[in-house]
Amino acid sequence: MFEDLRESIYSGNVPRAQELIQEYALRRVPTKRIIEEAIIPSIEEVGKKFITDDFFITDVLLSARAANAALRAIEKQDRLDGKPMTKGRTRVVIGTVHGDIHNIGKTMLSLLLEANNFDVIDLGVDVTGEKFVKAINKYKPDFVMLSALLMTTMNEMRRVIDLIHKQNSEKFPKIKIMVGGGPVTSEFAREIGADGYADDAYSALEWVKENIELKNSK
Repeated sequence: MFEDLRESIYSGNVPRAQELIQEYALRRVPTKRIIEEAIIPSIEEVGKKFITDDFFITDVLLSARAANAALRAIEKQDRLDGKPMTKGRTRVVIGTVHGDIHNIGKTMLSLLLEANNFDVIDLGVDVTGEKFVKAINKYKPDFVMLSALLMTTMNEMRRVIDLIHKQNSEKFPKIKIMVGGGPVTSEFAREIGADGYADDAYSALEWVKENIELKNSK
């Protein structure tokens, strides 16, 4: 049933992805099924192809745009159908730190999180520590995720974490901070005071899920 949607995401065909969501809505196909059987597998497949060099950066960006368009179309359709937005969802603030404009890994993770029903606030790239703190105060997230792909911007992660701990330790003590990106290691993450580290989008998603389970079990 979802072969056309998967193909539209692989090829980066935004209009077709949006059109298919509308068709599924008319046929009363459950939103959960569309996300779990089409959008998430497509995002995961694109990530695997990028890792194995079957996809170029431009291909990933086009596919991410189509996947994002499909998710936005689902949200719009749900609103038109009078379905309430899910409340109480786990909220994540994510961004690439100041001085770095790489966004492939961050974009993939944002899409995976959204497809798994997390409330994602993507701050984009070249994000200062002050902007992260402002977002935390505004959105009160459960998780903050920092990305960097340049060795020269790794220490910016340290600065962001120091700012978060300094200004929000008393107000939001339960926030978990994860770092990731090409040059980042688990040792570096521990050194700068991060709560977690992941070397790819899928590991980051699993880390969030594991921490939610731990929180709920207490």
